[in-house]
Amino acid sequence: MIRLAYACASAVVVAVVSPVQAMTFSLTPVTNTTPNFAGPILIQGSITMGAGETMLSPTVMSTVNLPFRSNFSAGFNGSGQTWDAGFLAWNGVGSYTGAIYTHQISANNLGYSSGMPIGLYGSNLLGPGGLASLRLHFTDAGGQTQFVDSTYAINVVPTPGAATLLGAGALVITRRRRGGAA
Repeated sequence: MIRLAYACASAVVVAVVSPVQAMTFSLTPVTNTTPNFAGPILIQGSITMGAGETMLSPTVMSTVNLPFRSNFSAGFNGSGQTWDAGFLAWNGVGSYTGAIYTHQISANNLGYSSGMPIGLYGSNLLGPGGLASLRLHFTDAGGQTQFVDSTYAINVVPTPGAATLLGAGALVITRRRRGGAA
């Protein structure tokens, strides 16, 4: 009985000394864009801080693992990759939903040649599991610095006009094949 009392008392002390992390952080898994998109590509997400937790400014303490294609032939690593101004204006308490990070298609990006090559940009050897990610730091209820990662990707797809032309070309080829077989 005495051992059980000591075990319960030890568990209570550990629970008081080690606050439970309540912060949640998630990003939109895949954001679609086109090869020559002129505006910023907004990486959307949401953050909810637990009681007594405070987000540390990402300009002071954070980690960004920029997105590259899986073969690392192209990537969003040129100018215009930065934290979103609205996110930076948030006070770091409570919840935030909206743009967290912005990417810009730029001639300085790896592999740029009159636009970003079509494909999925989600790889980064330094990110968790080899994926592009953002790491945010915060102080927990006990005053300790903690961090949370979230992964994301950018999918560069053909422009709507190019997709229409590809579809029309496939239709013409299909009709020619049917006409030739008859």
